[in-house]
This record gives sequence, structure tokens and C-alpha cells, in this order.
Amino acid sequence: MSLRHLLRPLHLQTRVPLSSHRRLARLTLFGGALLGTTLYLSAKSPLYADNDEHDPKQKTPNVSLGSLIRSYAVYSMCSIPALVDASPAILKAFTSVPGLKQVTEAVVRVTFFDQFVGGDTAEDCLPLLASYRAQNKGVLFGYSVEVDESAPTPAPSSTHEEDVPIHKRIVKEMIHSIDVAADFEDRYGKRDGRGRKTWVAVKLTALLPDAQALINFSSHLVKSRPNSYIPFPGCPHPTDLDILYSPSPESNLRPEDIKALKELDQDLVAICQRAQERGVRIIMDAEYSWYQPAIDAYVLSLTRRFNKLDGKEAKGQPVRPLVYQTYQAYLRRTPMYLSHSLKNAKAGNYALGVKLVRGAYHPHEMAAHPSLPSPPTSGSTQSAEMEKSHSLSISPDPLPPVWFSKEQTDDCYNKCAKLVLAEIKSDLSPTQTRSWWPAKSKPTGTEVPRIGVLFGTHNWESCKLILGQMVQGGLATSEGDVVRVGEEVCERVTIAQLYGMSDALTDYLVGRTRSDVPLVMKYVPYGALSEVMPYLSRRAIENKSVLGNGGAADERRRAGAEIWKRVFG
Repeated sequence: MSLRHLLRPLHLQTRVPLSSHRRLARLTLFGGALLGTTLYLSAKSPLYADNDEHDPKQKTPNVSLGSLIRSYAVYSMCSIPALVDASPAILKAFTSVPGLKQVTEAVVRVTFFDQFVGGDTAEDCLPLLASYRAQNKGVLFGYSVEVDESAPTPAPSSTHEEDVPIHKRIVKEMIHSIDVAADFEDRYGKRDGRGRKTWVAVKLTALLPDAQALINFSSHLVKSRPNSYIPFPGCPHPTDLDILYSPSPESNLRPEDIKALKELDQDLVAICQRAQERGVRIIMDAEYSWYQPAIDAYVLSLTRRFNKLDGKEAKGQPVRPLVYQTYQAYLRRTPMYLSHSLKNAKAGNYALGVKLVRGAYHPHEMAAHPSLPSPPTSGSTQSAEMEKSHSLSISPDPLPPVWFSKEQTDDCYNKCAKLVLAEIKSDLSPTQTRSWWPAKSKPTGTEVPRIGVLFGTHNWESCKLILGQMVQGGLATSEGDVVRVGEEVCERVTIAQLYGMSDALTDYLVGRTRSDVPLVMKYVPYGALSEVMPYLSRRAIENKSVLGNGGAADERRRAGAEIWKRVFG
């Protein structure tokens, strides 16, 4: 039976408004019809693409049958590349039609929203946080309002005062999420910042009235920064924010840009101050490369202020590193930029927080930066220049800022992981001579971390490499199939996957390791459906890249096999 015939009943069902219960029931019937055509094959086919990615001793988590059916339906759709590519346009078209909008949102809520979003509010996520902690998993908490490049940022559906600007409400909500995370951790009696594995992610583009100000600031920084050997987006300088407080006519920044960017600086300081008071680490997310020079400037300023090491650190003092920057391995600059950041942190005597990811925007980056990978033909250079003049890219480099192939990205990620783990080993070696630390802050034993890393990855090979490097470098011990990780290492190393994705990998890591505090985290976004639509659209696209090479189909087969086992034994 073709996909068109399978989808026809759902199309017929969405012609008239239905109650939420009837919508859910009919969606479940649709899921059942979809299951009926392929479930048997899923149960009989190999459950994992690579046999070494599955631990036969690993117990299946206690997941409800309804959640498995939802996962099966979601990953069935994510297994169809054409449908994934068209999903943002489909959502935009359907939600613009009265009547159909409500039905579309109801379907999205019981599928992609419930699969990838923890709840409408921070408090809604608390049962999930408690469930994860019982499994020795931490949480990276995120109010996932993202910039939709084709639409203004939606207003949060909350009880906040209606006269408060949208971006200011988002700032308040992010501070609120810090309090919710801290209150949750306080239940475990750890108030000094150690062992607290509920962190908060911050996305800068949602914190301004118009994200164009960040692009304008990035353009200014690219032109004003000294020439660097580091490819675009380059590297930040401590003086980058000076232009906001001493404007120059040559900056080409509009007065409204200056005002918004100064307020953003103040709001970010307020967010980090609250995080410091409550012992909650802050992860600054990376975004499109045309925002990144400005984001780097802000994060460097916050890092130098809130991660500062004054030689008086002791247990009970604010957590270090407090602020983490995201390093995207698909960017050509990352190996050099990471080395540069480590060197500057040592010279500046501040802790460095690293969130290492592969990157989520590769197709957009390639489309935004036309290049000439083959020798140009007559007129092709002019065509490329015209094409680039209409793109979002602000890079002066001839090549795109991202690697061309996934293999290059994978290689970059693994090399950066080894580099960071080597630095952590050095940080934990009190007997090792470390001449690059100032005398007043030389280690005398176990101290506040001078480097921390969050490995954001859904790649089995990278996770196995990380565990192997930890054992090889003495950061962990191996006892048969079990890797034991001490608290001091858990203060410096974390491995994370997105909520609703790669649960088999997450459970493998938890089952393979032993630690007193969580080593593994889930990134749990939250927000009302209207607010997180851009996030869900990107997540569908990201599934295609993160779970490429049959990854989404593997997720579907896992869910299908478990459903078959639950129903038929």
C-alpha cells in the first residue's frame, strides 16, 4: 500500500473540527494503520543498523505503549526525506487556514510536540526531570523559543503582563527556568553547585526585539576585527562590546541596534547573575553563522566575568565554569578556535566551558553561502557573486563556513573531543607541572574545575570514543563492561542527547557507566506549542541529518519491535 493511501484516512478525518479526545483517538487509529503495514517487518528485521550499537544485556526502559506508538509514527514520517523537507512549508500553509490550523496544531501536539518537547511550562517538566534523575540522568533545560527567519517571534502564551515586550518576557522566563532548575536540585541537598545536573540553555536570538540587530553587529565585527588565521566566523576579542558603549559613525550600526544590543548585554548579565546565585550552569547555544560573531562576543564577555578564577576558589563557592560556549564541529574554524579558546582561558585565568556539538544548520549554511567547488566557467563568478548578494551569509571567505561532508565533521568532532579530554586530564593531575597556570592559582589537589565539557552527540562511535579516552587517560576505570566515573570527573564531563531522540544511546551510556551524580543528560526543551513551532520545524530537518543513513528508520524499527513484543509477546 502506498504512503498516499495510508495518509488518506487522516486527510479525511481533518475536514471537520473534533474534540481533543477524538482527535487523539483518530490519530492513534492512524498510527495503528501505519503500524499494521510494517510492524511485522520491523519486528523481524535487524533491530539495530550496527550490531555493536546494541547491548543485549541492556534492559528496555519502562516506556508506555502510547509513547512507543507515537515514536513509531513520528519516526516513520522522519524516515521520508521528501516529507521532512516539505514539513516547514506544510506546517506554515496548514496553520494559516482557519479551522485547519486548530486541527494541524492538535496533530502536531500529540506527535512531534509530545515527542520532542517536555511540556508547555517549566513546571510541567518537573515530573520528567524527577523520572530522569531516578535513572541517574541529568537535564539541560531550555525555553525553546527560536527565531523563525520568515516570521516575527511569537508572543509567549502565559500570564505575563501584556504590555511587557515579547523579548523581555522571554528573558524573564529564562530566569524563571533557572529558579525551577535550582529548586529541583535543592531537593537533593546540593547547594554549592557541585553535583547539580539540571542546567539551562540560552538562545540569544530570542532575547532581542529584532534578531537583525545581531546580524548587523556580526557584520561590523567581521569588518573591524584584525585579520585572523581562524576561518569565519573567526574569533572574538575582549574589546568587541566596546562599540556598544562608545558608538562610532563607521560602525554602520543603527541607533535602534545599539539600544537593543546594550539591553541584551544587560539581560545576559542578569541571567548569569541569577544562575551564579542559584548554582545553575548556563549553556549558550550556537546559531546560524551570520549571528555567530556577535554571539561569540557576548559569550566571551560573560565567560571572562563569570568564569573568573581568582585563586580563592573553594568548595561552597559559585560553580565553575558557570558559562559554557557551544563549539560546532561542522564549522571549519572549530579546531583552531577551540585551541585558541583554551590558550586564552589559561592566559586570562578563567575557566572554560565547552559544549561540543556537530551542528544543526548544515543545509541552511550551504544554501546561504554559494561556493564554486569546481573550476569556474565563463560568467560563473559573477553568478556566484549575485547569488551571494541575496543570501544571508556575511562571510568574506570563498568557501562555506562548514565542512562539505559529514565525514569531515565527524573527524573534526572526534579530534576536538580528544583535545578537551586531554585538557581535563591535565586539570585533574595535581602532581603534573602546569607552568601555564599563574602561581596564585596553581593546583594543590582537587579544586574547582578550570575546564568543563558537555558532549552533545547522537553518534555511537563518538560516545564509545569518549568513554574509551576517559578510561585510557585515567579519568575513569573499566571493570569489565562497566566504566566507573568519579565525582570530580562528572563535574567536568557530561554527555547529552536531545529529548525524544536516541534514547537507546542514552540508556546504553547510563547502563554502561556508574557514577554518583549523572554523567548523562537529556536536552529537554519546553514552551507553548505556538512558541516552539520553529524549534519543531528545525527538529524535523535535524532528524534527517542527525539520524541520517537510516537512523530515523532504526528508531522506527526499535519502537516497532518493542510494540510487537508488548502486544504479541
